[in-house]
Amino acid sequence: MKKTPTSRTGWWIVGLLLKQFSSEGAPYWNNYRLVRGEDWRTAFRRATEMGKNDVRVGNRAFSNKQEFIGITDLLPIYDEFEDGAELLWEELWPDTENGDVLPIGVYTEAELESEYE
Repeated sequence: MKKTPTSRTGWWIVGLLLKQFSSEGAPYWNNYRLVRGEDWRTAFRRATEMGKNDVRVGNRAFSNKQEFIGITDLLPIYDEFEDGAELLWEELWPDTENGDVLPIGVYTEAELESEYE
């Protein structure tokens, strides 16, 4: 079953997976943000820009280097919020038993296209 390709409010919750280059804390963070976009593709592209921008200009919560890995969630929402507000986060640890495997999957645009269109 395919997901609805649009959001009635034009707002989406997206998960941005970032790798932290620090000896303290979790090596991966999945930050949830609000993104405006009439359809999933616009939301995906805006979220990707936000993740890349966090790496480029830095994140106010961290002084260490980060790497943007990709989008982990893309969910339409029904209430009005502010653009770019972070809603949730989670600390993630890699699967070291299998060679530093990412602790969560990330989507490509093509994978989301198969779900929405």
